[in-house]
Amino acid sequence: MANAKKECTTRRKFCRRLAGAAFTGALAGLETMAMQDPKSKGEAVGNEEHLAAACGIYCGACPAYLAKHGEDEQIKMKRQKKSSSGLEKALKGIPPSNWMDGLLCDGCLSGGKLAAHCQTCNIRLCALDKQKDLRCTDCNELPCSRITGLINMGGYLHRKEYLPNLKKIREMGVQKWIRYEEERWRCPKCRLPMSWYDAECLRCGAKRSERVFSLEQG
Repeated sequence: MANAKKECTTRRKFCRRLAGAAFTGALAGLETMAMQDPKSKGEAVGNEEHLAAACGIYCGACPAYLAKHGEDEQIKMKRQKKSSSGLEKALKGIPPSNWMDGLLCDGCLSGGKLAAHCQTCNIRLCALDKQKDLRCTDCNELPCSRITGLINMGGYLHRKEYLPNLKKIREMGVQKWIRYEEERWRCPKCRLPMSWYDAECLRCGAKRSERVFSLEQG
């Protein structure tokens, strides 16, 4: 009788342990599923095509993208300090120094966090609705009033690259173009990524590459 009672108790303990293990495994499975959700479409496909914006600009050199995806915390802090140290007057073709202060972005076609002006961008929304690759590259209406209107708004130098970049993306293919732009927007000396309006590298102080547009045009 004692042996039967002991065996029954042992079975109950075993069943409870088994149920507990199954429950823990289910939770772990749910946690794993949640962790697998990518931060952006670019991460999901394992490349950086999301940095080729609908309009043709390279998002990897955007101050809002670099503020979130800079190479290390020290560079991010230095960039933020520089942008908030004092407002420099806007020059012809060059926006004011604080024009993107506080903005963070994952890139135009990332599927992640977008700066407010990118969320409502008519060019991005139009391409999202009409174009297979989500950008204006092969649009038969190009150049339309949406893109020419933005190019002319403020006359900012980086916007003058929209149409030439779209042409290069068509000719080179988006992946090759991304590699080309990533290289073009690095410091020629220490290789740190630079933004459209960095006159010099924030890390080593080297002048911007001659392969990017000159700020002296402003």
